[in-house]
Amino acid sequence: MPFLLLLLLLMPLAASQAPPAHPALSDPAFRQAYEDFSSDASLRHASWGLYVSDATTGQVLMAHDPFRALTPASVQKLVTTLSALRMLGPDHTFHTALQHDGQVSPEGRLQGNLFIRGSGDPSLGAWRMDDSLSLDRVFGHFLQLLQDRGIRSIHGDIVGDEGAFDREAVPRKWLWEDMGNYFGTVSSALSANENEYTVYFRAGSRVGEPATVLGHEPHIPGMSFLNEVRTGPRGSGDQVYIFGAPGIPERRLTGTVPLGATRFPVRGSMPDPASFLAGAFRQYLLEQGIVIVGQARSTGPGTASQDTPPARRTTLGSWESPPLFEIVHRTNLASVNLYAENLLRVLGGGASGEGSLQAGLEAIRRYWTARGIDLSGMVLHDGSGLSPSNRLTAGQLGRLLEAAAGDRLFPALYNSLPLAGFSGSLAGFFHGTSSEGILRAKSGFLGNVRAYAGYTTLQDGSLAAFVLIVNDYEGSPAAMRQRMFRLMDAVTGLKKP
Repeated sequence: MPFLLLLLLLMPLAASQAPPAHPALSDPAFRQAYEDFSSDASLRHASWGLYVSDATTGQVLMAHDPFRALTPASVQKLVTTLSALRMLGPDHTFHTALQHDGQVSPEGRLQGNLFIRGSGDPSLGAWRMDDSLSLDRVFGHFLQLLQDRGIRSIHGDIVGDEGAFDREAVPRKWLWEDMGNYFGTVSSALSANENEYTVYFRAGSRVGEPATVLGHEPHIPGMSFLNEVRTGPRGSGDQVYIFGAPGIPERRLTGTVPLGATRFPVRGSMPDPASFLAGAFRQYLLEQGIVIVGQARSTGPGTASQDTPPARRTTLGSWESPPLFEIVHRTNLASVNLYAENLLRVLGGGASGEGSLQAGLEAIRRYWTARGIDLSGMVLHDGSGLSPSNRLTAGQLGRLLEAAAGDRLFPALYNSLPLAGFSGSLAGFFHGTSSEGILRAKSGFLGNVRAYAGYTTLQDGSLAAFVLIVNDYEGSPAAMRQRMFRLMDAVTGLKKP
């Protein structure tokens, strides 16, 4: 038989014995779900990436455009939180120190300034995370430290020291419409109340009428509002945008609150958390009978200050944060941007001594590159994913999820992810599906961006990592979410060949 003819006869046999390029497609149900998703008209002009792998072995089960650099939105928090767990350890804690730079007389008079020195703890005064972290608890601890030293009066200022971070409180690539709102809070080495305040509105009596500002909590001295908010239809919810820059107490309020609202809350970003904390602590001490001859202020890089350096101060004690794994849990479950931004800057400070955004991003890049992760195409501008200029690939994030799955810190990351049908952004979805109570994923959402990344358990009991990112789709965000959920549920139902 001629050699060429023999080769042609053997080719089908060889092809049938070779492993499929995408093993998941051998499962008819998954193949149908994948084809339905990829052929949907809403993706006609979109860019999207899919990566599914066995999280333990790293075997790629399915990949669509896994090297395409895409805007990840909040699934980028997985990069930041996983890096923080790896580089700092899940049991790492932050310490906020109470210090002074003077002398204490036998009569209990501190002749000098009292400093609250931050180290980047995003949970300080964070009652939403845990009641035990409220500012009153923190202040009560600091008061006890003063009383233990017999200090009854302070002849100096109360100073919020945020010098552990640089002065770039907001990433340069964030949008102006985001920065004054609660999801655009400034990053500070000395945070408080998750760097948020709440402004309250009373709606007008008819749609279109002006809404009234009733006040704000916690009180921020000097805060002023240019109120352009009006009354929207009943049940229309929070349609308010707050505009304002870091360090400037003026805020412009636009949009609508719903008809019938008598005390409607809208959360915004504090202009200067360190100054707020110093002022709140000063007021607390005065109410506790401590005499203070001085003002409240903040200090840090870029301020024209002659303050005593931290190394030359006397430390009275400190407030210790919960362990990092608890902070990561809130970061991912509730998608708190501030926590991710603070963690990023802490990584920079630990790696290079510079608590800055750029130092943190460089520390992450060096860490994962040294461990064999190809980061080409990854361009990050923050730690939270709020910037629409961020780019990473589905394959890169999938490889990071695989790296986490074989690590002792895996439970800290895994348990921080919303659980399908039960918690976080997935609480109201996947009921009655194979993914309910099994699939865990961080979600991401920006204008024309939807993303999910996490883990699920396949039909054979193996753990799968998956990443699904869609950019520039057509149609409503809710409709795209449901299409993505159907494909994600098909991953859970996957029967490996």
